[in-house]
Amino acid sequence: MEPNRTRVCISYLITTFLISCFIYILVSSNLDNGRKLGRLREDVDEIAHVVLHAGPGQGDTKHINEIIDGILKKRLAGIWDDLYTMKKQLRLTECTGRTAGAATHTQMGDSAEGGGGGALKDLALPARVNYAAEELGAKVQDVKAEPLDHGNVVRSILGLTFSANPPINMLKPGMEPGNCFAYKRDKAVVTIKLAQEIYVESFELAHLCKGNAPNNDTTSAPKEFEVYGMTATTWKEVKMGEFTYTNQDPPAQNFAVKCEGKYLYMRFKFKSNHGHPEYTCVYRIAVYGRSQK
Repeated sequence: MEPNRTRVCISYLITTFLISCFIYILVSSNLDNGRKLGRLREDVDEIAHVVLHAGPGQGDTKHINEIIDGILKKRLAGIWDDLYTMKKQLRLTECTGRTAGAATHTQMGDSAEGGGGGALKDLALPARVNYAAEELGAKVQDVKAEPLDHGNVVRSILGLTFSANPPINMLKPGMEPGNCFAYKRDKAVVTIKLAQEIYVESFELAHLCKGNAPNNDTTSAPKEFEVYGMTATTWKEVKMGEFTYTNQDPPAQNFAVKCEGKYLYMRFKFKSNHGHPEYTCVYRIAVYGRSQK
């Protein structure tokens, strides 16, 4: 009887410990979320205060932009699109306030250099949110491709099949030579889970320019490919179109799409490259869109 009682006591202690750990993690998570929401309320109140107390066409828009950038860096996906719209409106208002001076500057630019470069720089808008960025929570969901090295059973079990040039490189910001997803020959299927479900408006595919590529060789760039969207509840593919990466300047090429529904997953089916006989390299994939229609 003693051994049985000992086992029961040990089981009870282990169960109590595990339940305590679970409760601790749950409470800590709730407290952390509460702090984040509190900071978000403070940021929103500060924006509202600055906007409401600024006269028409006035106000420190640089300060407001800094506040908005701070919120963006906190990765609060639910307000990304609204904040981008706010920044665009503020930037256009700021530029409108300088219309007279800009007009004079543009005329001088036209006569001296053949273009209004200064005015165009004033109207330049910040980049949109890339929903395929790893730092925002996007990830490579699935890959069907032949790795460059033969690998082994241990690597496959540990998920290190593409250890030299892993697929996650496509979702990272760097563009150094070799910092890509590389696979053997020219065919691969890559499924990406976006940071959140969105109406996709466009996506971007990037490769090295010839000046940065070893031996100026960019024939490993992908060429023909198809893109599909999938929802969060079903893996049914909805075709967005067939596309061709031209392997010419600019090295980052944007492709517009029209989508009626929201997608959480995007599947890229690469069918060919620009002539490299051994492998293909995909350097960067970016996805842009909106969470609301």
